[in-house]
Amino acid sequence: MNNSRGLLYPALHKFYSALNSLEKFEKGTNFFDNISYLDNFFSEYRNITFVLQKSLAKTEFMSTYENLRDQHLVNGVGKWFVEKRNEVLKQQPFNLEKRIIITIYSGKTTLSLPELIFTIDNDIKISTIVESLRTKFISFGQLEVMFSAEFLFYEYGHSEDLYDNLIFGINQMKLFLADMKKSINEDCKLSNELERKINKMNFYRVPKDLLFIDDYVFYCKKEYFEKASRVAMWPGSSQTRVPIENLNKTYPGGDLFSKFELMHLVFFQMQKTLLPTCLILYSDETFELDTFGFSIKTTVYRKFNEIARRIDADKIINVLFVTEMYTYDLNDINNLTSRERVKHAKSEILAFYMINNHLEIKSHQYDKVQIEDFKYIASIMSAKSSEQKLPRFMNPVMQEFTRLKSKSK
Repeated sequence: MNNSRGLLYPALHKFYSALNSLEKFEKGTNFFDNISYLDNFFSEYRNITFVLQKSLAKTEFMSTYENLRDQHLVNGVGKWFVEKRNEVLKQQPFNLEKRIIITIYSGKTTLSLPELIFTIDNDIKISTIVESLRTKFISFGQLEVMFSAEFLFYEYGHSEDLYDNLIFGINQMKLFLADMKKSINEDCKLSNELERKINKMNFYRVPKDLLFIDDYVFYCKKEYFEKASRVAMWPGSSQTRVPIENLNKTYPGGDLFSKFELMHLVFFQMQKTLLPTCLILYSDETFELDTFGFSIKTTVYRKFNEIARRIDADKIINVLFVTEMYTYDLNDINNLTSRERVKHAKSEILAFYMINNHLEIKSHQYDKVQIEDFKYIASIMSAKSSEQKLPRFMNPVMQEFTRLKSKSK
């Protein structure tokens, strides 16, 4: 063996191989390939500790290995990983199940169609499912129908989301290997290169909705589907929530809405544009930012439906949002789709909205043409909220806060 290779190199290479298989696992890929990628993942993931034990066998680090292994890898998910590795190697390929949920959005209601369940025995392409919706959507008699297709993967006969188990196992292995590296304290060129490659892998870093949800709009008059293109800002860490005190230190004056406004007005002045961003505040005084871009409005409707579903369980107490928007004369856009309306826009604005668990609503709108004028900004910020009304896509959040407030009386 080449003595220039570090003690961790074999384990890191197995970890890289495991993740490399998952990189190919995609919602639209056929069952044969996705099962193969999962089988390879479980096999290589389990081999990480095998090769590391061999690498450390005659060193002083075996006790450290055992302690860190028990700390990070001995848990319910770790046991399941071992079982799956043994099963796919000695008994049968991974028994994969795919479920698809079609959700239709409007400004008033959200409708989820019956869940579709597939295995390797009866799989069909998503394009076939989407196309089958054409007649139903035309019957709605609307200009356009916004909907999303969410893909969920399970081990057949089990209720645990496969993605959640995979992400947990990957993150635990990363922690284990990072602690081993600190203990061994060696500098290995090959190990360092593998770490850089691992840190660029997408599957465990990209937001789940980008991997497993597609957004669409169906234009009823012209009878065609449009699929959204999307982007998202990812913090690069599993720790997405930070203390609100961090924001208060940077912007010491004013309430949360004012701080949120000022932060994004400065961004906009610097960049001349910005991606839509939600600030979600939790009852434990932590917050997270969700920054995303989209080509059709279905995405923003879906996002606020997802936030609404989390409010009670995650103890969300405040939701703020900033986005660029067009303003219209309503008489100019009757019977026009969202795509057709754009050429009739009167102006472009930067709009801020807030609603909290006390049903307090705030909103401000800034004309983008005047946004370099500090006097203009000061006049808007100091003014009373321009309207006590939220855009239609935020209705699910308002409805959930209203429900919980009524429930607490």
